[in-house]
Amino acid sequence: MNQEQITAKLSQINSKGLEAAFSLSEAALENAQKLAELNYAASKDALVNAQDGIQQVLNAKDPKQVTEIISADALQSAGTQAVAYQRKVTKVMRDSNKELANVIEANIDQLQNGFQEWVNTISANAPAGSDAFLSTFKTVYGSALQGFEQFRSASKEAFATAEKTAEQAIDAVQGQITQVKKAAPASRARKAA
Repeated sequence: MNQEQITAKLSQINSKGLEAAFSLSEAALENAQKLAELNYAASKDALVNAQDGIQQVLNAKDPKQVTEIISADALQSAGTQAVAYQRKVTKVMRDSNKELANVIEANIDQLQNGFQEWVNTISANAPAGSDAFLSTFKTVYGSALQGFEQFRSASKEAFATAEKTAEQAIDAVQGQITQVKKAAPASRARKAA
């Protein structure tokens, strides 16, 4: 195998990497657009709800009416909206992570196959007496493959941790809403007494 063939093979491997980078960039832009749309919708809903709440407070005839407006039910409604928003964001992130994981998997497999083919070609065309060089070359190649596998494992673990953290955040918000709602009847009963 001459230098031109080696360069052509490396160029082919690099072009596949560029294709993957473009694919990831396109996916990142699509996910950023989805998140921007979610943020816009959530901001709009929050503004409408805040305006409605302010209008209700301004129209209240006495302080008791104001405290009824700002009740646990109103807080639960706001919390429910926050949880729904977080679930939508989590879904976009989960889909994005799956897409990224699939691209990473495909690229690792592609790189491994490309490198293996390259190593096999070099080994088959190596001149006599280059056994020591080939042995070193294969050792370096084996180390590179281990690095790919470690990256694959770390990326899977990172995606799983991100999903778990998002779910825990949603559960925490829902737990706080439940506690506020449970505490509200007790405080109303004390006020009535």
